[in-house]
Amino acid sequence: MVFDREELSNSSTISFSPPERAGFKVNRMVEKTKDRVVFLDCMRIFAFATVLIGHKLYEKLQAVAQDQSLHESIQCIAKLMLPLCFGGGASGVIVFFLTSGYIITHVLNKEHTQEFIIKRIFRIYPLYIFAIIIEAALAKLIDGTALPDLSIFIPRILLIGDFFGTPLALAGVEWTLRVEILFYVYMATLRYFRILEKPKLAVIAFLATTIFIFYAPPFPAIAAFSNGYLSAMGPYLLMGACFYIYEHNKNIRNLCIMTGITITILSIVTISNRHKILMHDNYALLAVSIFCFGWLIRDRIQYGPIIGLVSSLTYAIYLFHKWMWEYIKRAVTEVGITAIPQDLQIFIILMAICYLAHISVEKYGLKIGRKVLNRYLDMRNNFSLKTP
Repeated sequence: MVFDREELSNSSTISFSPPERAGFKVNRMVEKTKDRVVFLDCMRIFAFATVLIGHKLYEKLQAVAQDQSLHESIQCIAKLMLPLCFGGGASGVIVFFLTSGYIITHVLNKEHTQEFIIKRIFRIYPLYIFAIIIEAALAKLIDGTALPDLSIFIPRILLIGDFFGTPLALAGVEWTLRVEILFYVYMATLRYFRILEKPKLAVIAFLATTIFIFYAPPFPAIAAFSNGYLSAMGPYLLMGACFYIYEHNKNIRNLCIMTGITITILSIVTISNRHKILMHDNYALLAVSIFCFGWLIRDRIQYGPIIGLVSSLTYAIYLFHKWMWEYIKRAVTEVGITAIPQDLQIFIILMAICYLAHISVEKYGLKIGRKVLNRYLDMRNNFSLKTP
């Protein structure tokens, strides 16, 4: 769900494996890198918007859709948005995963495995850990909630809580990051063993993994909406990878299409079996269709400063929106400003908090990551020079 504009554009000049062996058309890719970044920015904005509305404004969206006193066009727009925001923005989560699968495949085609791991660590963890600490501190200071034990806190900050039955933090949104971390490990393993250098073999691995996940016991096996979320949603990351390989390898496009269709069907069956509340909506097909449409018109989407700014804030918004919203609401209610709608006040304050977190914690974490990466590359180069 998280990537940098710089990371995508800069990575097009880095190659640790011969592009010809990988089967990707590098020249064409370099020419269209900027277009693809804008396309992915738009996908991220759509994803965060639907998730935010799904979590915090869905009931009001329903009210607008049913309000006969409003113009029919306004009701129509609200009705069109309802299935996209249903289930806490389930379609947005899928678009997030498709976007992440696409970009991670690109990045790993250009970066050494160790370089990828270092960048991911400093991209994901600094802001995430900051959000976890702030959430726990506010809960302690304002609500009197006890701080989590180390047995909970450590697996939680490492995003490995699924293996220890650790409760989700950030009002539940942490689950998507746990899935992403597993995906990073999976893709880094494929890169290390040079499977990603052979696109056909990589897609076959995606297909085999999808089928294995479908027949394996649900993971993680916990109650409520979390039951088997990796099994239900994880394969969409692989579909995003298939989009990227489809784009650069004409000779295996049918295999990519077959894998994408298989992922969609198996995911729908999994949702029907384990998440009954989500089975009466077409959010999965809508999400895939929206991503397909964005991908098809990617060359026509133009970059703008607002797109860039909002896209850069999506990670912070995703981490903060669900739990911070209630604290902001309390403060806004206490102040009692009535001239501006309360939800708009909350949204503006939330955006300001996320912007501050982005320019301080998130950017500082990336800066440290670049220093660590440069140190690692220097050590590796020095070692190579000393080795006879």
